[in-house]
Amino acid sequence: MVGDTRLSKKAGYIHDRLQVLGRLSAESCALLDALGASLHELTGLTAPIHCRATALTQAQRNISAANAAVDELLDNLDTSRRVQAVLEAGPGKDLDGFLDSLGQLERSNAYLMQHAGMAAVRAAVQHSQLLFNRALEQCDADFKASLAAGARAAAPPAAWLRSKLEVPITDASRGELCLELVPPGLLPKLRRMVGLMIAAQYAPAQQGYTALRERALQQALQELGLELQPAAAVALMSSEQLDKHIRAWHTQLRLITLLMLSEQRLAEAVWPEPVGRELFAALVQPHLAALAAAGQDIVQAHKAPEKVFSLLDMHRHLAASLPALQAMLAASSSMVPLLGQLQALLAAAAAAAAGLFAEYAESVARDGAKVLPMDGTVHPLTAQVLSYLKRLLGYENAAQVMYGDMQEREDNYIGDVSGWAAAAAAGDEAQQQPGSSGGGADGSSSPARRALAAGIARLLMQLQDNLEAKSRAYKNEAIAALFMMNNVHYVQWSVEGSAALGLLGGEWLERHKDAVEDWGARYHELTWLPIINMLKAEPPSDVSRLKLVLKETFAAFNAAIERIYTHQSGWTIPDAMLRGAVKRVIKDDLLGTYQAFMRRYADVQFTAHPAKYIKYAASDVASIIDDDLFETKAVSMSKLSLTKEKLGAIG
Repeated sequence: MVGDTRLSKKAGYIHDRLQVLGRLSAESCALLDALGASLHELTGLTAPIHCRATALTQAQRNISAANAAVDELLDNLDTSRRVQAVLEAGPGKDLDGFLDSLGQLERSNAYLMQHAGMAAVRAAVQHSQLLFNRALEQCDADFKASLAAGARAAAPPAAWLRSKLEVPITDASRGELCLELVPPGLLPKLRRMVGLMIAAQYAPAQQGYTALRERALQQALQELGLELQPAAAVALMSSEQLDKHIRAWHTQLRLITLLMLSEQRLAEAVWPEPVGRELFAALVQPHLAALAAAGQDIVQAHKAPEKVFSLLDMHRHLAASLPALQAMLAASSSMVPLLGQLQALLAAAAAAAAGLFAEYAESVARDGAKVLPMDGTVHPLTAQVLSYLKRLLGYENAAQVMYGDMQEREDNYIGDVSGWAAAAAAGDEAQQQPGSSGGGADGSSSPARRALAAGIARLLMQLQDNLEAKSRAYKNEAIAALFMMNNVHYVQWSVEGSAALGLLGGEWLERHKDAVEDWGARYHELTWLPIINMLKAEPPSDVSRLKLVLKETFAAFNAAIERIYTHQSGWTIPDAMLRGAVKRVIKDDLLGTYQAFMRRYADVQFTAHPAKYIKYAASDVASIIDDDLFETKAVSMSKLSLTKEKLGAIG
């Protein structure tokens, strides 16, 4: 019961407090309602004041903005007056001040153009623009003057250019070959002026730069005395003049390529990309186009056999320059067609060289010169052909240049020369002799080398056929055989000691050695074999008949020796080893037979006057062979008589 009483008291206490809280809440709500009504009444009273204050604030802001705009406009209107003195003084005295003033004027012009509707502004813009244009002209003039003065101070000497013309252009040599065309200290000034003029889109600056550098290039060409002739003049040139013109073309190509290294460096140092690249391309394009056109004129000029060497030189120089040209110009789209023209010129020079070589072979076959060497020596045509081949094979890449595209035509070309080309191909498989370059490092079995080998074999075959036809004009068959022996030996000897052996091969060489022996045997058969057979003839058994035969034999022998001495002492074998070999064969066959004949009939008393018939001892005949035959001696009949007296008679 006690617990219930305590709980009842606590509940009553809580109830009383809740009633008090309820009264307080009601009073608070009434108070808040009264305050809200008062605030609403106050807001209604202050609203007009707020609207007026806001309007006054915005008006003040507008007035401040208008004042600032007027001040800015007035300041820009006054810019031309403030900078006029500095700009009219030019960039020479104060470059920084000039460029800063010009920048201010440019910005002012841009601002004023936005307010060009105002008459006063239009007049100011005209004056400011006029001042700006004059300042740009002054900047351009100073830029050109500074560039020209710097170029004069750093111009490469002609002697230096000549000394570097043959230096290959590689990554390693670029530092040596690339010059500073203006003093390095001038470049920052030029770059700053260029930057301002490019920003102002002032095109004359670029035109002036190109014109100045063009004059510098022309001056370098003139100092080296290089000038290309027009196509009409090239067509009328002699071989010597054309060769000189081609050398000038080579030199100008090398010089332009050399100078382009430095010109590219200067353009990139002065102008930002892509302007520098475009100006560099515009500068060199006319020169390269002129070289390409002149090269085509040279290729199409009159055909002469020796021109093949000029074309090979042209190909070599152009091939050496093209990689550097491509590296410098490939990034410029405007130069791609010109690079294509130079590539086409390279191919045209190679094709023309191959065509001239083929035409030369045909000209050798058609050579109709009637004059023959009276002494049976090497014909001038033979010497000229072998000299031509030696010079041709002096070009290490001759095979690849002239026949680099022979893969598809190889079988047809080789078929034209039948067995000769087959022998050349067989020689390709043989080991190349030491010191023989063989016309290039492209492999002895490459189609190009086989094609060149076939062409050389064909040329030498046509030479030999022509020489055989010429030899038939000799009235004496013996000298015709000697003539052929000398010429075939000269061909064989020349090939054996040259790069041609690596192309033609050992089989070709052996076949020509056999031909030399065959022609020598033919000479021996026509000249000496009748005498030898006469001495070996069986004598008659009748003594009286024997005496008569011996007289006739000795008389015929003496006459034959004298006839041979008379004619053949004026003949020649120019090669000492071949001459010695021929003489040994003659002595081996003749002297032994003659000595045997003399011993066989030594005891026969066939005449009362033996000195009349026995005029020459074997040693005398040997002396004639050793000292007088094939030594290019012109011997008269009086000398022959004196020689016979000197030899004496045998009784």
